[in-house]
Formats: sequence, C-alpha cells, structure tokens
Amino acid sequence: MSAEKEATEAMRDVSNRHSSLPPRTPEMLYNIVRKFYRGAVSHYDLIQEKKSEVRSAWERLQVGGDDAQLRAALHTLFLEFHFYVTCWLQIERALLSLAKQDEGQAAVLARFRTELERHVSVRSQLDQTAVCIEAQLMHSGPEWTCVKEDAYWFEGISFTVDERSLEALHAVYEAILQARK
Repeated sequence: MSAEKEATEAMRDVSNRHSSLPPRTPEMLYNIVRKFYRGAVSHYDLIQEKKSEVRSAWERLQVGGDDAQLRAALHTLFLEFHFYVTCWLQIERALLSLAKQDEGQAAVLARFRTELERHVSVRSQLDQTAVCIEAQLMHSGPEWTCVKEDAYWFEGISFTVDERSLEALHAVYEAILQARK
C-alpha cells in the first residue's frame, strides 16, 4: 500500500473512531448531563463579568477612539459564550441518546427542542469568533448597539447569556431529572 493511500485510510479511521465502541449506558449519559449542566451554571458569573468588560469598552468607545478594545473584549466574551453553549451541545447529545432509550426523555427532548437548537446553532457559529465579531458590526452598525442592548446577532438569532438562558438551562435539567424518576 502506498504512503498516500495509507494516509487516506488513516484519515477515514479518524472519522469512524467511535463506531466500534459500545454505546454509553444511561448512567454515563446522566453523568454527562450533570457535569455539563454544572459547567454551564458555574460559568454564568464569569460571562456576566466579561459582559461588563465589553460594556466598559463600549462606553470608552462612545467618548472617542477606535474599537480595538471593544473588539478584544467581544472576542473574550464570545469565547466564554462558546464554552457555555458547548455545555448545551453536550447536554443535547446526551439527551438525544437517552431519548432513543426512554420515552420520558424523548418527551423532554421534544419539549425543549427549540431552546436546545437555538443554543447549539449559536455554538456552531461561535467556532468562527472573528466572523461573529464582524457580524455584530454589520448587524448593529458602528454604534455597536448589540452591546448596549446585550443582544448579539448570530445568523438570524438574537442571543446572549442572561437569566432567561440560565432559567431555560435549569428547566431542561430539571425535566431530565424528573423524567429519570
């Protein structure tokens, strides 16, 4: 076999690396849900601090200067958003697996599908942090009204990590726990 063909075969194996693993047990899936729920909740206060830093940079911009500090603060904030919505993604993935095994969890998935999809959609966009920052400027203009309104634009989704998002996370988690009983 040529070196090029071996490399191609190895690349193919990477994408299939989990195909021969046994499925995760419900207990493992519930542990995943719990750990990522805790991760997202514990990250909430840090995100609020970063939002405050963004707001301060925006206020400095209002009195003059360029937007470099604001862009840097937004970059950090969006990295923190990324962690938070990655937790949502992992919860959704575990819930999808649980829903295949349990009617109660399937009902939870159906009930919260819109909220889960909203967070996961934002997460996929946050993989491109710089593009997301430019999208804010394009959507809200040079006034950066997204900062003033605490409403960031992600391809048709107005989003922020706020009390509403945190309450939705709590509701999803509680519903999963209730369906487990």
